[in-house]
Amino acid sequence: MMVKLRICTTFVASLMLMSLFPLLSVAAQDQCVRVLGYESDGEKQSMDPAELLGTDNTYHIQAVYEPLVDRDSAMQPYPVLANSWESNSDGTVWTFYLRQGVTFHDGTAFDSGDVVYSIQRILDPNISPGGSQVFGFLTGAKIEAIDTYTVRITLPQPVVELPLLIATKYSMIVPEGAQAEDLRVHGVGTGPFMQEEFTINGPVRILRRNPNYWQAGLPIAECLEIRVITESMSRAAAIMNGEADLALVVDPVTLTTLGDNSDVNLISTSGATALFLAMWTDTPPFDDVRVRTAMKLVVDREAIVETVLLGYGEPGNDVPIPPSSPNAYRSDIKVQDIGKAKELLAEAGYPNGLDVDLYTSDSFSGMKLLAEVYAEMAKEAGIRVNVVNTPVEGYWDTIWLKYPLVISYMAARPPGEALANTYLTTSPWNETHWYSDEYDALLNQANATVDPVQRRELYQEAQRIISEDGGNVLPAFAVTVSALRKGCSGFQPHVDVNRIDYRHLQCD
Repeated sequence: MMVKLRICTTFVASLMLMSLFPLLSVAAQDQCVRVLGYESDGEKQSMDPAELLGTDNTYHIQAVYEPLVDRDSAMQPYPVLANSWESNSDGTVWTFYLRQGVTFHDGTAFDSGDVVYSIQRILDPNISPGGSQVFGFLTGAKIEAIDTYTVRITLPQPVVELPLLIATKYSMIVPEGAQAEDLRVHGVGTGPFMQEEFTINGPVRILRRNPNYWQAGLPIAECLEIRVITESMSRAAAIMNGEADLALVVDPVTLTTLGDNSDVNLISTSGATALFLAMWTDTPPFDDVRVRTAMKLVVDREAIVETVLLGYGEPGNDVPIPPSSPNAYRSDIKVQDIGKAKELLAEAGYPNGLDVDLYTSDSFSGMKLLAEVYAEMAKEAGIRVNVVNTPVEGYWDTIWLKYPLVISYMAARPPGEALANTYLTTSPWNETHWYSDEYDALLNQANATVDPVQRRELYQEAQRIISEDGGNVLPAFAVTVSALRKGCSGFQPHVDVNRIDYRHLQCD
């Protein structure tokens, strides 16, 4: 009861502050739909899709640009700037047939040269450090324009899920010849909205309706006004006060209050965003698999879902694939076992338990609360967790990948990408410093396996290795919940928080 009282009191205080010092203008510019993001990239904001770092840049880039192929919430590919595609029998040659009659915001026609140029930019680590790693499966590939509206990719090895794997947040198409220094401040895409106002680390982004968009009748909104409020209570207050129209992500602690408000509609996805602890497996005490296993065994996963996510999610098994997915290696959830955890700690040389620092922030919904709840659970086994709360600004630059135990999250991805993103030996985002030649070989074999049943079995075996030996304590997958002001409609959150579709969004 005391915890609930503290939350409610804080929320009321936030409402009072919001009424005295509004964070958003009540009369939005030209009746723009007012969108609230939850994470800020600060000085690393950019209009260049190849330069994407944090989630903040996706708020505007997803509206300005489009990819060849995208993927839906079921992680199935669908055509966007590519009308269709086909491959040879072993997945080494892929041919994409492009949509005709599409123009960029500067009036130039979209064609195969733009696709070849954009992919080559993504593969250049000097231009796209993140994209070049995600697109590692294209290393050594020949990418060519066969004619004005046909692109062929010839690979040195099979990549049987290539359309799905190229549907990443980096995969947006820019005009051939566009330079990074220009794109960083002035985005030119084929998307439903055009850049009108953007300043790096500025307070607001204004995007105007593209009158020449290739999808007739879309977008519906005349313009978007995008701002960021990193504090969850203030975001909720802005929606309830009518000072914002759409909050892209709602924090669990505000869900009950928002759900009871008749002026707010909540829209959710299935559980997909992984929340977890990342341990460096090459650093004591986490270099001992017995300690890592004990760290996993102290968690009551069902309780994490109920307390941290207030039921808006599903338990996890320390791998980035939800147990509800057909690609998950097991359906039963690990059971909390404090006695076994103590036994393993004693065997590892910690009969009196151990002390660890766990770094976190409010960078994503539930991260801070997960750290606090985990600390309480771990205490029973003698693991004394000192939770170090850090500012939202700079967390991904100064804390993440810099300390041996941190809270992190991963947006929903298809198995081939999710299992490679932070687990491959070559990944620059290997959060846990965990390296396994056996695992790398399994994943490479899966990417080249045409038969879907055999490929799924390889993915599942790779997950087994991560779950038993890896450095992630991944207890839950969070449902993404967005909030719409009454009178607004046409928005559905994606299971991947990096995918945002504003095309049908409208407000009275």
